[in-house]
Amino acid sequence: MATSLVHPGVPRTHQPNSSLRTLSSEDAGLVTSEPLAYTVPGIRRKVEVKVASTATEWEGAFRLVRKNYQESGYEPPSTKLLRFTPFHALPDTTVFVAKAEDQIVATLTLVPDSRPLGLPLEGLYEDEVNVLRSQGRHIAEVTSLAADNLTQREFIYVFSALSRLMAQYHLYHGGDTWVITVNPRHRVYYCKTYGYMPLGPRRSYHAVRGHPAEAFWVDQHLMKAAAPKMHEAIYERPLPRELLQSVRMPVELIRFMAAESSQFDPLAVEALDVNQILGYMETHGHLRLW
Repeated sequence: MATSLVHPGVPRTHQPNSSLRTLSSEDAGLVTSEPLAYTVPGIRRKVEVKVASTATEWEGAFRLVRKNYQESGYEPPSTKLLRFTPFHALPDTTVFVAKAEDQIVATLTLVPDSRPLGLPLEGLYEDEVNVLRSQGRHIAEVTSLAADNLTQREFIYVFSALSRLMAQYHLYHGGDTWVITVNPRHRVYYCKTYGYMPLGPRRSYHAVRGHPAEAFWVDQHLMKAAAPKMHEAIYERPLPRELLQSVRMPVELIRFMAAESSQFDPLAVEALDVNQILGYMETHGHLRLW
């Protein structure tokens, strides 16, 4: 079992409001009790999906993303064991995890459109994202997908459960549109299974060491038309509100994750200092663009 990186001063579980600013009316949907988990149907092994809400869950997710990205050649070798990006430091970013016997076996992250960073894919597809914004869409990007220790069959069911939780969470908190970037070899899966439509052409993506990427987008209506079975699986049965709670990472944990991340290089000129992000949050408060 991997040694935990979490600093002894950072609790493995915490009251999510312990380090947060005073809530305002803009924080609709943000509650302070531990989010519930629900069991993935269709597989023998017990796997539960939930919103990450503890230091151990966040660390496990970022460690798994780092492992998957390095194995795929998306990251260079490094002594850093986490892939925690500047977008993970934003207050409205939400990490979703799948757990089997307290081990993180899958994760994905939802990044709402916000100041000052926008969306991760804008480095390649700024014009395309601006078209969606001009339509008044409430956009979020699905990113940082990773999985381990799952059979192919288990992965299909676990990813479907994570997608259901993520999609209902986004709608519950006011969102309506999702964007993604994927390697072109995964294009057919996302378009056929989830109803994603092309947003931008194939380009070399610096965030994954120049590997090719294509951009796609979907909303509830597109999914219903192009992938009705998946639309039914995701939206037919609303999840309990207790599963859709927002949890913000404490500031001290953000600083610790950044220090242990391959994405915060103090020697890189273009690196974004986590202090800049936290300072912007303190000055401007609510950062989401919708």
